[in-house]
Amino acid sequence: MSTAHPLSRIANDPWGSLRRGVAWLHWYLKEITGENAYIHYLESYERRHGTREGAMEEKAFWRDLTDEQDRNPKARCC
Repeated sequence: MSTAHPLSRIANDPWGSLRRGVAWLHWYLKEITGENAYIHYLESYERRHGTREGAMEEKAFWRDLTDEQDRNPKARCC
């Protein structure tokens, strides 16, 4: 049985920092482009209702979001 610290494997991985950096950049880009909106909707729905049952399907969510943006235009690039 090894007594090495569990993080020593990560610390010894020369690509670990690069992987973490790329993962953070991927998350950040998804946040600023709004790609994570459906995930945030599901998390919010679950907090309010205690379950995800009854939440909109992803396709319906995006349709509703774009319809709302068309009905209520705000400052945006396009």
